[in-house]
Amino acid sequence: MHKLETEKQPSIFLRCAWILWMATFGCMGFVNAEDVGSFENRSVVSIWPEGTAKVDSSIAEEVTRREVLRLSNIHNPSLTIFRPEKPNGTAVVICPGGGYRIIAIEHEGYDVAERLNKVGITAYVLKYRLPTTKDAGFMHPIPMSDALRAVQWVRLHADDFGVDQHKIGLMGFSAGGHLTATAGTLFERYSIGSDAVAEMNARPDFMCLVYPVITTQQGVAHGCAWAPIDPDKRDAQLHEMSCELNVTEQTPPTFFAHAKDDKVVKYQNSVLMHEALQAQGVSSELRLYEEGGHGFGLGHAGQDSQQWSDDFIAWMRQLHFLPSN
Repeated sequence: MHKLETEKQPSIFLRCAWILWMATFGCMGFVNAEDVGSFENRSVVSIWPEGTAKVDSSIAEEVTRREVLRLSNIHNPSLTIFRPEKPNGTAVVICPGGGYRIIAIEHEGYDVAERLNKVGITAYVLKYRLPTTKDAGFMHPIPMSDALRAVQWVRLHADDFGVDQHKIGLMGFSAGGHLTATAGTLFERYSIGSDAVAEMNARPDFMCLVYPVITTQQGVAHGCAWAPIDPDKRDAQLHEMSCELNVTEQTPPTFFAHAKDDKVVKYQNSVLMHEALQAQGVSSELRLYEEGGHGFGLGHAGQDSQQWSDDFIAWMRQLHFLPSN
């Protein structure tokens, strides 16, 4: 088992993340006032302690809007916490996509968290370190370690948020789906840190993969599957980056949502992973929609992919991750 070291347990703190971004970038035209929206008073917690290798809270994140709100230059991974009015015990950590170049933090993160809140799910939007960050060296397994650490953090603090330790899921979109799938298949191979958070089980209880990148298989792969690979460890890491090859009986139950008309990440990525899970006897549900393309987030009006979140919620009820009512 590989071990990643930390030094001390992180503390929870509140901060108005969007206001800080405005103060840092607003005069430069990076974000507009409407980007602050309803997220300015959310609790944000750093998941790694100061002093952890390759973690630096003094380095500012970069936020831009070009078609979607884009976050990059992340050196201090964190969770933005969305608490429902009436929590039902279920929690989901959300990993937005962005090709491992940026994080599409709004339509694949905050908007989804608010949707989950409506059915009583406590949601946590993860800002994870990107392997394409200039001169940072955030290669595999660093991005995956952020996802696993997030699950551990939620599990340690479950009682604080009315969460059942056995109902903590991991959701990912596009490259965030690849991150989620690597975490869900490789959690037994890596030991993360040495504090109270690290003592918690890192296995997600379930996964939701929305138009995910899965494989390095020729003819199906999306190029970002290679982004986390350390060039000096290419041969050793290539297998780990093809998630369908690492499925075991311990891989969490998984829900898939993918559009057949996705021209960016082929829907066969989801098919490969679904078939691998089925071969191991792991519960999985594959929903292929006729329309949606790529990057649809919660979906677009008039397209059948807009119903994926309803289908996901129904699936969770079937598996008793949500109450039947």
